[in-house]
Amino acid sequence: MADPIIEVKDLKTHFPVRRGPLLNKKTVMLKAVDGVSFSIPERETFSLVGESGCGKTTTARSILMIEQITDGQVLWQGKNVQELDDTDMKRYRASVQAVFQDPYSSMNPRMRVVDFITEALLLDPSIDRAERIQRAEAALEQVGLRPQDARLFPHEFSGGQRQRVAIARALASAPRLIVLDEPVSSLDVSIRAQIMNLLKELQQELGFSYLFIAHHLGTVRYMSQMVGVMYLGKIVEMASSEELFTNPLHPYTKALFSASLPDHPDVQRDEIILIGDVASAIDVPTGCRLHPRCPFAMPHCAEQEPEWKEISPGHWAACHLY
Repeated sequence: MADPIIEVKDLKTHFPVRRGPLLNKKTVMLKAVDGVSFSIPERETFSLVGESGCGKTTTARSILMIEQITDGQVLWQGKNVQELDDTDMKRYRASVQAVFQDPYSSMNPRMRVVDFITEALLLDPSIDRAERIQRAEAALEQVGLRPQDARLFPHEFSGGQRQRVAIARALASAPRLIVLDEPVSSLDVSIRAQIMNLLKELQQELGFSYLFIAHHLGTVRYMSQMVGVMYLGKIVEMASSEELFTNPLHPYTKALFSASLPDHPDVQRDEIILIGDVASAIDVPTGCRLHPRCPFAMPHCAEQEPEWKEISPGHWAACHLY
């Protein structure tokens, strides 16, 4: 396996929240991310999947240094990003770029595309205006748009074209890792495959890594080498893409697959239904976080947190069933 470009070790991102009666409010902690660990090798894609609110996006925002990390480490080429000096932090921010879900809200409607793409390059005084324009035009060509499109405004593009512009912006600073937060979920089905194929082609050509966040399991299977399944702030199962999709172990993973459409109408599979709703990240259940909803829960599931184990080579899970 290639060396990791980034390592996340026991990452925790908690937010203070005021709760209680109007005159007697208390500050409690919302545990959005509560002990997440994974690594992403060079030239590979690691995906995070799970229900809305499970902590996927907060994990990504913590890696991007948008959210303040409560505990744990994000190691970039062996260095803790929280301890980087100003110079290394600028390099880190240039090397780790993001493409977000909504191609409409992520672009300033008053900003020409050339300025949107090269905005991050303004931090480097050695890059003059002419070189920034050249980089923008080259990035637009890489994503299948015309160099002259750099002079246009966002309203002159379709949704799929705007997402290509957002990808071009990420490419302009020559990144090593790109965080893709639901990059195709807001696009028409006919456009999704084009953008996914573009992302895979760019990765093969330029050699960067992806952290891919998505709900759609078919997209995750197509894009990823490794997949982590998140529930209520923790990763509950992790394996290679093919291993996870052919042999899911954790009840939550099985329930996710059960709720998704099968690859073929004739495919028969077990139906696993979780009872109730996801618990609050403020009042996290004791023991296994899934136990109030799990059809396989045993008495000790409510008391003991399951150990993170390698059930088979390269296939990890945290569940008392194993």
